[in-house]
Amino acid sequence: KTVDKKCAVTGSFALEAGSRRKGETCDTKSLKIVVAVGGNALQRRGEKLCYANQLKAAMAAAPTLKMLAAQHQVVLTHGNGPQVGALALERKTATFDLLGAESQGQIGLIFSQALGSVGMPAAPIVTQVRVDPNDAAFKDPTKYVGPIYTKEVAEDLA
Repeated sequence: KTVDKKCAVTGSFALEAGSRRKGETCDTKSLKIVVAVGGNALQRRGEKLCYANQLKAAMAAAPTLKMLAAQHQVVLTHGNGPQVGALALERKTATFDLLGAESQGQIGLIFSQALGSVGMPAAPIVTQVRVDPNDAAFKDPTKYVGPIYTKEVAEDLA
């Protein structure tokens, strides 16, 4: 089936993400889809974590995201572990809430530019999360922020 012209992608992100103006209908079923991109997905193995490489990875994903958004409501979310880790090494006195917001802004800009290049404007949103310091997950962490060093390298850096 083809999509009714009233469902065609127009110039605003909300419409591209599947929203419909009052009275508009569509023959295809629109789903709510959350696309979660891990922070490591923006850094190809062996490549430096930099703006140009992250933009290249986001540009590769942009056509697929646009295709999904043409018929569905899409929310794009992302991780930021490698980005926060790199920023933490640069700014040793910054707190993780500040580094998280900075990396969210950077990644939001990267995806906005990539999506804009395929005619799909996007609006990044910076969020803040409250964490329970007594959460049991802190007793046995399995997800790290930044690089992982061998014992020898860690001792050299200490």
